[in-house]
Amino acid sequence: MVPRRLAGHLGGSSEPRPGSRQSGVGSAWRGHLRVVDRALGQRDIDEAQRAWESAHLAAVESPSWEGLIATGEASLRIGDATSGRTAAELSARRAYFAALYRACRANSFEGILRAAEAFDALGDREVVEECLGLAELQADGEQTRRQVMALVGRLGTKAGPSNVNAAAAGSAGAA
Repeated sequence: MVPRRLAGHLGGSSEPRPGSRQSGVGSAWRGHLRVVDRALGQRDIDEAQRAWESAHLAAVESPSWEGLIATGEASLRIGDATSGRTAAELSARRAYFAALYRACRANSFEGILRAAEAFDALGDREVVEECLGLAELQADGEQTRRQVMALVGRLGTKAGPSNVNAAAAGSAGAA
């Protein structure tokens, strides 16, 4: 589930569009992102931007969250190369919210954790905390709870998800 507060930020739908070709679309963004990186390496910002737009379109057409995270990250790389970080962060944030929405719809624990890391890179601690709460809801065993706690430790959040902390404390006491 996506908290109501976050739902207003999420555009698009994770459902395939009628008449869209899903075969090949799911990974088409990867090829475009290779072009982005190659163009950035050659300092061809116009080509990088064109390739990013194609990658982003392919990621939006894909039903998965992975391409949206990747295009958000690519937007930041382009922003860094052009001193346009602020505009790039806005594009990345939109892509990350859409990725978070898709990850939640797909009950993807990994997708929610990746969204948390992406928002952390933007310095958005509030959304990171929301993501960790969502990941906590997806944690269905000791291994996934450990993954959430490891991410909490890596990101240095003030307080981790309450139930995960309680479960970790309970298992530590039992050991």
